[in-house]
This record gives sequence, C-alpha cells and structure tokens, in this order.
Amino acid sequence: MKFSKVAVDYGKETEADEQGNYSCTITIGIKSSSELIPPFSKDIIVESNNSQTGYEVDMQRKAEIESYISNINI
Repeated sequence: MKFSKVAVDYGKETEADEQGNYSCTITIGIKSSSELIPPFSKDIIVESNNSQTGYEVDMQRKAEIESYISNINI
C-alpha cells in the first residue's frame, strides 16, 4: 500500500518570537492506493527563522512535507 500527497494547505504563520523563530501549520491531504483507507489529512508544524530567505523557507517546508510522505510509506 502506498500513500500519496493530493493537496497542501499552508496555514497562517505565527508571530516571530524574540529570536526570530516562527511556525506555520501545513495541512497535507493524503490518499492511499488501497480502497480500504479513505483519504485523510495530517497537520505538520514547520519551524522557521527570520534569518532564512524566502527560498530557504519554501525548500524547508517542501522537504518536511516530502519527509512525512516518505515516512508513512516505509
């Protein structure tokens, strides 16, 4: 059985703290290759820092999403 990402929704980012750290809740829509398991979603929280560029934050979030999908397919 294999799980695949079918949708991604980026929630609102939190306010940055004194060190410039903030987080974003990302909801991943997931579908199974098995008809026995209905589609579902999973929220993950990704921490970032204001010292990162926009590109770095985007790549960090993408990597976290792909990591989650890989981990549930083990």
